[in-house]
Amino acid sequence: MVFEKHILYPTPLEKLSSPVFDKKGLEIWVKRDDLCHPEVSGNKFRKLKFNLLRAKDLKKETLISFGGAYSNHIYALAAAAKLFNFKSEAIIRGQELNETSSPTLAFASQKGMKMHFVTRSDYREKEALSSNFSDESKFFIPEGGSNQYALPGCAEIIDEVLTEITPTHFCLAAGTGGTAAGVLSNKNFKGEVYGFPALKNGGFLIDEIQDLLQEPTDRLSFFENYHFGGYAKYNDKLLRFIKDFENEFNIQLEHIYTAKLFYGVFDLIEKGHFPAGSKIVIYHSGGLQGRLASL
Repeated sequence: MVFEKHILYPTPLEKLSSPVFDKKGLEIWVKRDDLCHPEVSGNKFRKLKFNLLRAKDLKKETLISFGGAYSNHIYALAAAAKLFNFKSEAIIRGQELNETSSPTLAFASQKGMKMHFVTRSDYREKEALSSNFSDESKFFIPEGGSNQYALPGCAEIIDEVLTEITPTHFCLAAGTGGTAAGVLSNKNFKGEVYGFPALKNGGFLIDEIQDLLQEPTDRLSFFENYHFGGYAKYNDKLLRFIKDFENEFNIQLEHIYTAKLFYGVFDLIEKGHFPAGSKIVIYHSGGLQGRLASL
């Protein structure tokens, strides 16, 4: 399976310039995984890469996973399956929904994804659902794509960064914890990992990350005050930040993950959290299909 024909990687590492950073003695870099592919972008490709390879090794025909009506994972999975000659299915949270209930579901349907809509209570019973929809031709990928096969793909992000700089801090948005676990699994990186949960009360993700790593870690810090009310919530302050950031740096953000991450890092910079001399990499995980049309 030759990914290089379709996916751009290594992706660029771009340095941001600002008098604020100079004044505080900081280097700020952005790992531009939003550029790897217009549909299978960012950490979604990183998580899927070794899952796809494993499915091919096992001669599976269909990729199947879980998600909601606005899931970046479902969007990317449908695109990746089409791109690399798999069939795809998804178990979708919300029995009242259909293939046209959101732009994400409409896109996935156009890519040929078959969808099974279940109640929210049934959706919580993923083990039972996996059994109900399983057969020998299918390869199950967990919600958000976070499993043991996701780790080596996300570890490669660090390998690419280390060819250019040695960061003191690596900052990323957190949804299911798979990307953070993959970054921490790379033993070549000795710096701090900062997670910014997109979920309200996202601190539980530390346990999820340590379960994926199968070991405790003392290099992970979570900053839980930048969720703006919870998953996919936003306010005028966040929208103003997005517009100001994009005008200054010419990099697009979306309000679910990346804008909250950059807002949080910039707020910590303003408050003097990072010592002078820090080299901070902010991970742009893509997901721009979730960007508000009004931006």
